[in-house]
Amino acid sequence: MQTLSSAVDTQRVEFAGRIVMIGCGSIGQAVLPMLRRHVAFGNEGLLVLSANEQGRMRAEQCGAQFVHCHLTPGNHRRLLGRYLQGGDLLLNLSVDVSSLDLIRYCSEHAILYVDTSIEPWPGVFDNPMLDMRQRTNFIAREKVLHVAKELGPDAPTAVVDHGANPGLVSHLTKRALLGLDRKLHQQDCSEPRNRLEWAQLAHKLKVSTIQISERDTQASDHPKRHGEFINTWSIDGFVDELMQPAELSFGTSEMRRPKHARLHRNDSGTMYLPRPGASTFARSWTPSVGGFQGMLVSHDEVFSIADYLSLRDQGHFTYRPTVMFVYHPCDDAMLSALELEGRGWQMQPSQRRLGENIVEGMDELGVLLAGHANNAYWYGSQLTIEEARRHVSYANATSVQVMAGALAAVVWAIRHPRCGLVEPDAMDAEECLAVAEPYLGKLTAVFTDWTPLQGRGELFPEDLDVDRPWQLQNVRGRQWMA
Repeated sequence: MQTLSSAVDTQRVEFAGRIVMIGCGSIGQAVLPMLRRHVAFGNEGLLVLSANEQGRMRAEQCGAQFVHCHLTPGNHRRLLGRYLQGGDLLLNLSVDVSSLDLIRYCSEHAILYVDTSIEPWPGVFDNPMLDMRQRTNFIAREKVLHVAKELGPDAPTAVVDHGANPGLVSHLTKRALLGLDRKLHQQDCSEPRNRLEWAQLAHKLKVSTIQISERDTQASDHPKRHGEFINTWSIDGFVDELMQPAELSFGTSEMRRPKHARLHRNDSGTMYLPRPGASTFARSWTPSVGGFQGMLVSHDEVFSIADYLSLRDQGHFTYRPTVMFVYHPCDDAMLSALELEGRGWQMQPSQRRLGENIVEGMDELGVLLAGHANNAYWYGSQLTIEEARRHVSYANATSVQVMAGALAAVVWAIRHPRCGLVEPDAMDAEECLAVAEPYLGKLTAVFTDWTPLQGRGELFPEDLDVDRPWQLQNVRGRQWMA
């Protein structure tokens, strides 16, 4: 097992404008004290717009002006016009505020834009009146990509989906591909220069499956109670993900499409299952816990990474990895998700986000490249609660990982102010990781001989492909014969 780490790079970028942050939840509160470490701006250069009073004390302690205001489809332009002007940067860390509308406004007014996830206005992910396909992340991302074409490559920079995942995992994937190439061929290789060369590298290595693999073991001194929903990050954001259909990119190595799976579009190489991500289970692996079963949760990186690494000939895929996000949140959050489903998706009356009462654990987040000559290779962040608190005393490991991605995106946008709308995969991985890496704890690279067939079909028969361990058929959990 190889462990890589570095000291914090405190070289700051100069920024003449103001940074306006929307939302001040767990991620915003973690970002606030770190911004001035990486960006040099004026004493009056930080403003927080929040729909509630959460985070006011933290914001004011960090020298930010705090404004309690609720952005809506009807008032957001008027309110943004009050607080933003050309040359500023809008850092969107909210939920239920449309990324599309904010991006358009910023582009029209020469304002830089950064977010950690693509968000719609309320009433999409939990709306039974909408067709299931309209509630997918694929559709939300597709709308953003259409806007990218509208704005053009020379528009004010708008970085979307740049937290931990989506975000940093795209950069970790590139590092993992280079590390795997060195290990398999026992020599240093030149780094690919563009999307095509990265795709050719993944194809050469015969990577059939890429899992964004996350296991959160953080635990508090107050266990979950009945009727309580617990999480280590935004509860609203997490519940949205749980209630969306499970989504993934479907690769060229797959022999069988899951039963009832629906293609987003015939030529997209993506699909969704007509079932919630919270109730769709898959097998994955991380170094500290080994094999585990997590939820097949919808995330934008499962599309962007697969798209970036795909090869086509005359419109047809000749190579495309299967990409999915397998997530086991902290144990209390997993119990909360199971209870939520048992309540018929009616939210628990009490909610609690874990922070200063966490007493142990880590968030282990990485990418598992599988199906190649050495079976599987994991590369990622092992961030303990103790290390996270060394950076932000009141934060947790999950929020610090996302904070690292947001900081890297802010710095990148300031350095590259006229790049139009960009996803993480199109950004320079090493430039972004130079900012983020010091906050990620141990970066670990390790091979494993584990496969999703381990322990399967012995006590109860399952419908498995025992000759091809990394088929999606095997990765999905609970493939009972009856």
